[in-house]
Amino acid sequence: MTVEDPVCRNMIALEDAAASEEYAGWTYFFCCSRCHRVFKSNPRHYGDPGLPPRGSPVIATPDPSSQKT
Repeated sequence: MTVEDPVCRNMIALEDAAASEEYAGWTYFFCCSRCHRVFKSNPRHYGDPGLPPRGSPVIATPDPSSQKT
């Protein structure tokens, strides 16, 4: 599975992600520690799962612990 880094918008293989971060019930994946730091400095800017991703339908995966039953 490939995912899109929400900061640099690069496509990366999920297993190659350098870091991940949970935000607003979603898990975001990053190609490098720099992108992870940038995201953490302003997650509202990059972490809106309502924004359409560029190049792939996958930008984040839902955090199962946030699912209501």
